[in-house]
Amino acid sequence: MPVNNLMKDIVINTLDEVLKKEAPADVSSASRDDIIAYVLNRVPPKYVTSERGFLYGILDARYKVQERIDVLFLIYEAIYKILKRRDPASAARAITVPESTAYLPHLVGQVLEESTLSVIPDVEVTLMFGTAPAAMIDSDWENPYRTSQATKGHFHFWPKYSDSAMKTTSGIPFKLTFRHPHCIDQAIDVSLDVSGRSDFGVSRFIPIVLMKAKEEGKDFPWSQ
Repeated sequence: MPVNNLMKDIVINTLDEVLKKEAPADVSSASRDDIIAYVLNRVPPKYVTSERGFLYGILDARYKVQERIDVLFLIYEAIYKILKRRDPASAARAITVPESTAYLPHLVGQVLEESTLSVIPDVEVTLMFGTAPAAMIDSDWENPYRTSQATKGHFHFWPKYSDSAMKTTSGIPFKLTFRHPHCIDQAIDVSLDVSGRSDFGVSRFIPIVLMKAKEEGKDFPWSQ
């Protein structure tokens, strides 16, 4: 039997569920293919060679909850970026991870408004290393990152490990900062360890960050 990437089925099925629920009118068949390619370029493949349906059931049942969240987040991120970009040449460009023997975990988190637990659009989230924004593993990972309704207030970083700057493989200090004109600034410290794997099994989930309004009782522009 031919070799198949199990992740392709998982991504397609998850995307279909999202599109059925969200039903964004602007997602054409071409955009759908771009979204699938975007996600598959950012998750490790899982290849099967025989009894595909049987193996699918076994592997899907064992598929990590954490990785499911990664796929779901990446789908929302892809929808937002691809529809915003509207650039077929850029959308078709493959996303590659540079060769390396050391990787930092990717970071996933969510920021919400404290009193209503609602999504706050346009929060500027920055991953800092020292006094500057941390370098990302490639140019498609934004830092700073701006939250949106499309990604449900989630933020996502994949920092690049630097032998010369970090000089260690454990307890590397980073700081996440959160800024929005209508909210009080927030900052949290994050310590990361180096891994020899460049996959989404090595990830760090940040507890939900709650931002407080500068003026209590005042309606926010995004809630009107």
